[in-house]
Amino acid sequence: SHDGVRIEENTDDDSIGAQFLHLLRGEKPNELHEQVMNVSLILYAEHEFNASTFTARVCASTLSDMHSCITGAIGSLRGPLHGGANEAAMEMIENWTSADEAEREMLGKLERKEKIMGFGHAIYKDNDPRNGIIKIWSERLAKDVGDTVLYPVSVRCEEVMWREKKLFCNADFFHASAYHFMDIATKLFTPIFVMSRVTGWAAHVMEQRADNRIIRPSADYTGPELRKVVPIEERSAA
Repeated sequence: SHDGVRIEENTDDDSIGAQFLHLLRGEKPNELHEQVMNVSLILYAEHEFNASTFTARVCASTLSDMHSCITGAIGSLRGPLHGGANEAAMEMIENWTSADEAEREMLGKLERKEKIMGFGHAIYKDNDPRNGIIKIWSERLAKDVGDTVLYPVSVRCEEVMWREKKLFCNADFFHASAYHFMDIATKLFTPIFVMSRVTGWAAHVMEQRADNRIIRPSADYTGPELRKVVPIEERSAA
């Protein structure tokens, strides 16, 4: 495990979400946690041509092996503009003790033009349909654990960003509170994403191989125009 403890991999769980939580905690998860983890894995499993998926397909187009394609995708996910948004969201919201404090701090961040992770999307313009689903489960988990702070803080952040910037929560934002309510360490949020998205990456690699042409985009030169160059033999010594 990430703590250096050997994990017994054999369980009697009948879903990936349940087995993962069982291995993580050393005991069988309750039904709610199993449901939420399975929903999360489905939501994160595939999402068209994002940066990491495109990396996997470019790698696959060279006829590289599956392992190399997947590790290439993970390399793209390592960048903070693609991966880690749910971790960044958690590290932000866990500092606030009330919705009012969250609003004040969010407004301050906006005024200072700080980057706020978990909002907006390169493809979606009005909403991220995945957010509506995980938000419901985050609320259920909040009620289950008796939370009166983190979920209200998250909702207020959502309201402020929409009111001030017309930016909506993407799939990552309410995943932060959902995972936290299931007592999952923040440093595991992105690895869980990888555990899910590897299915989508693998499917894209297989699809690329099925009708393959090497992916080789062209580029437009935007440098200086042609310049007159004095022949070497005509140049004077410095």
